[in-house]
Amino acid sequence: MQFFKIITLNEAMDQVMTIANTQGLESERVALLSSHGRVCSENVYSKVDIPSFDRSTVDGYAVKVKDLAGATDSIPAMLTLKGDSIMGEATCYVIESGQAMYVPTGGMLPEGADGMVMIEHTEKISEDMVLIYHPVAFGENIIYCGDDLKREQLILSHGKRVSAYDMGLLAGAGIGELSVYKKIRVAVLSTGDEIIDCNGPMNLGQIRDINGYSLAGAITALGGEVVFKDIVKDDMAALRESVNKALEMADVIILSGGSSVGTRDFTQRVIESFEGGKILVHGISIKPGKPTIVGRVQDKMIFGLPGHPTASALVFEVLVRPYMEKLSRHEAKAMEIVAKVTESVHSSPGRDTFIMVTLFKAQEGWMAKPILGKSGLISLMAGASGYIHIKSDQEGLYKEEEVVVTLFKRGEI
Repeated sequence: MQFFKIITLNEAMDQVMTIANTQGLESERVALLSSHGRVCSENVYSKVDIPSFDRSTVDGYAVKVKDLAGATDSIPAMLTLKGDSIMGEATCYVIESGQAMYVPTGGMLPEGADGMVMIEHTEKISEDMVLIYHPVAFGENIIYCGDDLKREQLILSHGKRVSAYDMGLLAGAGIGELSVYKKIRVAVLSTGDEIIDCNGPMNLGQIRDINGYSLAGAITALGGEVVFKDIVKDDMAALRESVNKALEMADVIILSGGSSVGTRDFTQRVIESFEGGKILVHGISIKPGKPTIVGRVQDKMIFGLPGHPTASALVFEVLVRPYMEKLSRHEAKAMEIVAKVTESVHSSPGRDTFIMVTLFKAQEGWMAKPILGKSGLISLMAGASGYIHIKSDQEGLYKEEEVVVTLFKRGEI
């Protein structure tokens, strides 16, 4: 058994993404109310115009624009009132020259009206007469039929994640359910004799399962579903049993710990113990995260991440996240910010190096402050805004050099 045939990050990505391109998730129909965050598996088109009628955006009077030409406070236009438009009801009135009709905000305009005057610019002097003190332009204060969405217009494209506002648009178009990809089912296994769950007493020498919960949160944020979570002792039989159970339940398996050289490293042996089990990657020239394992069993990917929390999280971000996004057919563009680094940073020659940073705004723009510390400290990850990627052919960064920061929390700084 050979360990650490180190390959570059690009080579590892090519291995993983090539497989992702050959895989896919099945679709399912879900109710609109349950669609938020799901990835659309079809193109969805509107079958109606939104709105389905010309409507007012103000409380006021529907008019013919030409009737108000030259209207002022001292010389108002005098128009005959022709009833009211009732909210939620169609109106059959037709406005002719010299006439006006009251329409509330959102109400249906009568045929023939081509402008809406705000009620603040009017004065009702009798039951059948109104003075208009202000002219309006053609189409002013009106939303026309189909302005928001036209019949046969694309609402959602294949591969788009459904947002809250997409849901509103779908509801407006009368679409109560849609086809989405099934959630990626993920098993998260934390390995190590010293690992215990977050509940219960802890003895000296033991540590809580930080990685299991961090990874579960990251998976959920990606739209995946954690269907199995386990803590496994450093025992090959126990690990194989847990992996076997995970294979029955999940599409992807993520292990943390057990990926470094040592007498208790069973991850590779467990993967190869299954029929057709194959190691694709064992060692990547990155820092942190060098002892990463990627394998495949029963056409399911198994990612063996380092045990140190920040190393585990970073490898998830740069390797597992792209795989899951490709698998779900939702390839979200990473949110990046250009900033200046606050101090010089050394890197490891020949290895892609990832440095966590916090961002803050200064007079000269965004600044990225490196968080330099040991990879076993989860507080570094929790306090970081994102990370800088120093490529293997770079010698490091100079103070105030411009860098690209990839954000951890999408949409947040």
